[in-house]
Amino acid sequence: RVDVIAFWPVVESGWEPVLREAKAAKIPVVLTDRAVNVKDTSLYVTFMGSDFVEEGRKAGRWLVEKMKDSKGDVNIVELQGTVGSAPAIDRKKGFEEVIKADPKFKIIRSQTGDFTRAKGKEVMEAFLKAEGKKINVLYAHNDDMAIGAIQAIEEAGLK
Repeated sequence: RVDVIAFWPVVESGWEPVLREAKAAKIPVVLTDRAVNVKDTSLYVTFMGSDFVEEGRKAGRWLVEKMKDSKGDVNIVELQGTVGSAPAIDRKKGFEEVIKADPKFKIIRSQTGDFTRAKGKEVMEAFLKAEGKKINVLYAHNDDMAIGAIQAIEEAGLK
C-alpha cells in the first residue's frame, strides 16, 4: 500500500523477484545511488546515481598523467568496495580500462575493504606486510577506505 519504492541496493544481483512483485502490484521503483543487474529494465522506473565506470576512468586518467614521467613499473594496490556492489564493479572496470593501455601500470594486490575505514586499514596493513616498499600507489574505491589505508601507511612509517 505504498505509492513508490525508492532504494539503493547494496549489491547488483538477486533483485528480479522482488522487482517483479513491485511491478505486478503497480508500484513504481526508483533505484538511487546504485544500479541492479536485471534482464528486464522495465522492472524499475529510473536510476538516479553516479556513473561509477567514469569515476574509475577519472582516477585512472589522473594516475596516468601523474606518473607519465616515471620509469619502471608502477605497482598499484587496490581497495575495492563491497563485493558485488555497482560502485566496486564499475570503479574497478573504469580504472582498469584506462591503465591497461600502459603495461607499466600493474595492480599487484586487490581486495575488498567493504567501503569501511577499519577494513581499509586492515587490508592495507596486509598489503604492506606482503608487498612493503614495492607499492607505489593505493587506489581506493572510496574515501573511508583510503583514510584507513593512510593510517596504516603512516603507522608503518611510510608516505
